[in-house]
Amino acid sequence: MTELNSISTGDMIFKRITVLFIVLFTGFSLLRAAGLKVESIQFEGNSSISTNELKKILKTKVGKPFDHKLLRFDRILLRNYYQQRGFLDIWVETKVNRKGEKISIIYQISEGKQFFLGGITITGNHIASSQELRKKFQIAERNVFLRQIIEDGLNNIEKFYFNNGKPYVILNTKERREDSLIYVTVEIEENETVYIQEIRYIGLKKVRKYIVRRELEIKEGDIYSREKIESSQKNIYSTGLFDYVGIELRAIDSTRTHVQLLVKVVEKRPRWVGLRFGVAYEQEAVYGGTFDFTLEFGHRNLFGSARTLYVNVIPSLSYDFTQNNIINPKNQYSLTYIEPWIGYTRTPGIFQVAYYQVRPINAADYDYFTSSLLIKHQFDKYWQTYGQLAFNRVKILEEDTLEQSFFQQTRGQDFIYSISQNLVRDSRDNYLNPQHGSVTDLTVKIAYSRSRQEKTGKISVNRFMKFVVTWNRYQAFPFQRKWVMASRFRAGNILEYGKKTLVPTTERFYLGGASTVRGYPEQLLGPVIYDKEGKPIQALGGKLFFLSNIELRIPLFWLIWGEVFIDAGNVWLEIDDFKFNSIKTTSGLGVALVTPLGPIRFDYGLKHQPEKNEPAGEFHISISFAF
Repeated sequence: MTELNSISTGDMIFKRITVLFIVLFTGFSLLRAAGLKVESIQFEGNSSISTNELKKILKTKVGKPFDHKLLRFDRILLRNYYQQRGFLDIWVETKVNRKGEKISIIYQISEGKQFFLGGITITGNHIASSQELRKKFQIAERNVFLRQIIEDGLNNIEKFYFNNGKPYVILNTKERREDSLIYVTVEIEENETVYIQEIRYIGLKKVRKYIVRRELEIKEGDIYSREKIESSQKNIYSTGLFDYVGIELRAIDSTRTHVQLLVKVVEKRPRWVGLRFGVAYEQEAVYGGTFDFTLEFGHRNLFGSARTLYVNVIPSLSYDFTQNNIINPKNQYSLTYIEPWIGYTRTPGIFQVAYYQVRPINAADYDYFTSSLLIKHQFDKYWQTYGQLAFNRVKILEEDTLEQSFFQQTRGQDFIYSISQNLVRDSRDNYLNPQHGSVTDLTVKIAYSRSRQEKTGKISVNRFMKFVVTWNRYQAFPFQRKWVMASRFRAGNILEYGKKTLVPTTERFYLGGASTVRGYPEQLLGPVIYDKEGKPIQALGGKLFFLSNIELRIPLFWLIWGEVFIDAGNVWLEIDDFKFNSIKTTSGLGVALVTPLGPIRFDYGLKHQPEKNEPAGEFHISISFAF
């Protein structure tokens, strides 16, 4: 017994020494491997795809450190690449040769046959024809067989059944190979058609039942539709009244044909007080991007009807690089009332009374009172429209600066009555840092203004129409797919009825600065007032503008992006003043730190046609990308 114990103890010591040796040897090998570099990469057996094409796929590169993990990952990439081209039986092995600190890698490839689609047969279907279901597969006979497209087609068929009352549908697929052709058979078991017999609401306390019911896109008596149920859940969340929304099905009988829909919610507190920090970017505002601090309080469920009433105070901060200090270009004090449904449709109406103190960098200072009714409607995923009725009172705070000038800055008041309409199509994938998509925006405003000069008491009346069209596009750069090529076109015009009079300061167009034409100070591109030395000091604005930008956004490392841009544009007092050769152009470089609040951007723009006494360019610090 003692001898056996002694042998056991000796075995344990030997095993521990062996494990320790293996650990030390492995660690030493890893340290040695850290200095290994890839000298060459070769391929054997690739007759259908060239070596150069395959090398582009690999993460392992010649001259770079050798990594075993990347080697395994590269094998997966190669297999996927071949399978996406119909080589379903592809097999990839690797052979690694080491000579000193240099590694040679050989990828041994067995391609097998390239397969093509022979045909797709669909059976067991009753609620849709085989021809209709065949269209769910985006592949034609004799095309290269791609399994992912087949899977996508099956998912599309399943989605079709789920949205047409068949949640119990079962799809069975079979594949048959004949030489290089693959024939697919899809056998469908449709099973029962399900109807929504009853809808119950659980968790409602202060919110009235009809508020939730009107957001549902599926009603009692309808056939089951997963798409309508998911859309209904999204609609209920969008009311802002609930912390949680869940929709469940419960069978009523053993036949599974009639179910109960359970809508479970957890309500938010109706009253709130909040303090938040964010960024704002308003293309129409002369102060550009700002850091906004918001103090607000309100009630999101007045009388249990989902109507909202809130008050907020928003001081805004920006950085003026010309003076190297932080400025406060705007303060906002507002009362807002939201009616979520107008005309029995999901069309919110927003009534707001607000007072603004606006102090732009290079334009006239003014106080601004507005009362407006905004009605907006979302047609689908991309299209929406806005309509607004507004009354504005603008009080200019600066003394007369240009006597006898038609566009003089007056110390007085403007009373502006307007009606406007926006039509917007927005398909951007990300609002703060778009990579794909576009924005098209057409704005038309009809306005009546009555201006009174404080010194003379002279009153002038103006009637005008204001047009602004915007088009932004975001896409991958053709020669480097990770880069983003962003482009923008904007133009606007003010047309007056009758004789030309004073257009209110807040309605004129301004360009120049970090978000329009970089290389020029904020708002100082176009009609300006000059000091005694001939330097522009204050923007007057104009009735016509043109703006165009193109920019390459290049991911550098971590959250840092680089920019290369060309900007062009100008502002003119009148349409008659327009000359093509008066369009100013700039170009430059920039760098942006992409944060959850939006990019923080540093740009330098260089003027191509600087005027006398103008600097060659400008440095800009701003929030968000220029467009």
